[in-house]
Amino acid sequence: MRRAVPILAVALVAGLIAFEVGFAGSGGAPKPAPPLPSAVLQPPKTTLAGLRGKPALVNFWASWCEPCRKEAPELERFDRSLHGAANLVGVDYTDEAGSARDFIDRYGWTFPVLSDPDGTYGARYRFSGLPTTVVLDSQGRIVETLRGPQTVADLRRALNSAS
Repeated sequence: MRRAVPILAVALVAGLIAFEVGFAGSGGAPKPAPPLPSAVLQPPKTTLAGLRGKPALVNFWASWCEPCRKEAPELERFDRSLHGAANLVGVDYTDEAGSARDFIDRYGWTFPVLSDPDGTYGARYRFSGLPTTVVLDSQGRIVETLRGPQTVADLRRALNSAS
């Protein structure tokens, strides 16, 4: 009986690690990305199918999120550097539309921004914490998940991993 306890503990820990890796969005085989919200805060309307053919980054953020404010200028600089080689899409998560539009205007964002006011779509991406950037390959599969505020250099490295 005493040998069964350590074996059971090792099996439990291994199972928890496998579960975490399976849902982390990085490592292992790429997983198909869930759909994006259909509500548009800043055009054009963007769908997962419309992103296929190029790598894409989907950034979940909110106007009430302090780290998102830190990251906001970096996202616009990154988007301007893409020159059509990839796509960047923002998803405003659990926020009020007016506050989100003020945030978009304040940081001069020019890339598409969708709205997920009740968190339904964010829940499908299974992230924890904002901001979170999901990196998609040209086939719409999740290849990496970046947590916390990113710099242009961080986003560029992630984009290279999706190509």
